[in-house]
Amino acid sequence: MRKSILKIIVAAFVAFFLTGPVALAKILAIKGGTVHTLGKKGILSKAIILIENGKIKAVGQNVTIPNGAEVIDAAGKTIVPGFMHSSSRLGLSEISLTKDSNEHNAKKTPFTAAFDVRYGLKSNSVVIADNRRHGLTHAITQPSLADSVFYGSGAVISLTGGADMYVGKGPMVASFAKTLNRNVAWATMRLILDQVRYYDQNRSDIMEGEGPGDFLLTTFNMDALVPVIKGRQKLVLTVDSEDNLRQAIALKRDYGLDLILNSAVEAWKVADELAAAEIPVIINPQENLPEKFGKLAATFRNAAMLDTAGVQFAISPGGMAANHNAFMVNHMAGLAVAHGLSWERALEAITISPARIFGIDKFFGSIEKGKIANIALWDGDPLEVTSNTVHVIVNGVNHPLVSRRTLLRDRYLNLNKKPYAYH
Repeated sequence: MRKSILKIIVAAFVAFFLTGPVALAKILAIKGGTVHTLGKKGILSKAIILIENGKIKAVGQNVTIPNGAEVIDAAGKTIVPGFMHSSSRLGLSEISLTKDSNEHNAKKTPFTAAFDVRYGLKSNSVVIADNRRHGLTHAITQPSLADSVFYGSGAVISLTGGADMYVGKGPMVASFAKTLNRNVAWATMRLILDQVRYYDQNRSDIMEGEGPGDFLLTTFNMDALVPVIKGRQKLVLTVDSEDNLRQAIALKRDYGLDLILNSAVEAWKVADELAAAEIPVIINPQENLPEKFGKLAATFRNAAMLDTAGVQFAISPGGMAANHNAFMVNHMAGLAVAHGLSWERALEAITISPARIFGIDKFFGSIEKGKIANIALWDGDPLEVTSNTVHVIVNGVNHPLVSRRTLLRDRYLNLNKKPYAYH
């Protein structure tokens, strides 16, 4: 009997990760609970959310549930939009120490700006399910390195665990991590942008014989930067120091870029300037140590001070929390609350704010009619580490809260009770 049950569990596990979950009903209704819509309706008590064909059909306190709908009783639960990670490696990395399971690095290849991570997305990554069960439903996944200041394009993804995870092209990503010094970094950045502008305006002459000899990038890499120069693709630039942040503000002004700043540890020092320039930032509230010269003014209060100045910002942790523990966006939001940011603004910083920053708020970030149904139900405060999800819905599908971690946990808990039960 025990072996039969094990076979059923294993079969379900394989089916889940290879094919993804199947919606159990055409219409899904969430009844009761406190709904933080993050939209015009604000906070609704004992509300009803209707989901049909992956989208929110209705939300309110006087919504009729149609016959035959699958109903989730959310009484006593907190309902929020699914969380978003703004600078992840999700779908691009399984085991960080093995080359064949990592698809986010373009170093030692001819690709820089032309690198596009969508081609290497792993739809059945076991990392996806584990992050999803913690309430993370969509993300920006992006390249980590290339032999230039430009690393290539990221992707917008939903944590469906299936082939439909790719939503659309993400931002161009840039960083000065591998440059010799700041003078070289900014000179390289500006020279490349100038050359891309010239290339775009004189493309026919260049293609006929002028050649790319004097250009820092090849023509196919410059092609990839043309949308950035024209403001049609967002550029995410990682900078930290007060001086670099001011240089970035000047870069936007001089080139008309649709610029987003990542990391921005000392952003609070130039908060008024960032607000005036309408440049959003992605920050990690855990940054509090002067580990580099560019981070000497690191503080837990970065988020709170940016909010006071009116800077649009999103919260997104790095390191292991960019992939295997990407769900920790809510932990970092809670940390920001502990250091002066309001609870409401912290929730926005991991839901609707990043959606607005990346221009995908028409589809994601709030619980409103017509939006993709990415929703999480919690048994307590979603920004508290002791709270847990009870349901996570991605693209309208109520996913089981199962992952490789939970299966391993359950396996070894049983082994402790009855040794060799799985042998």
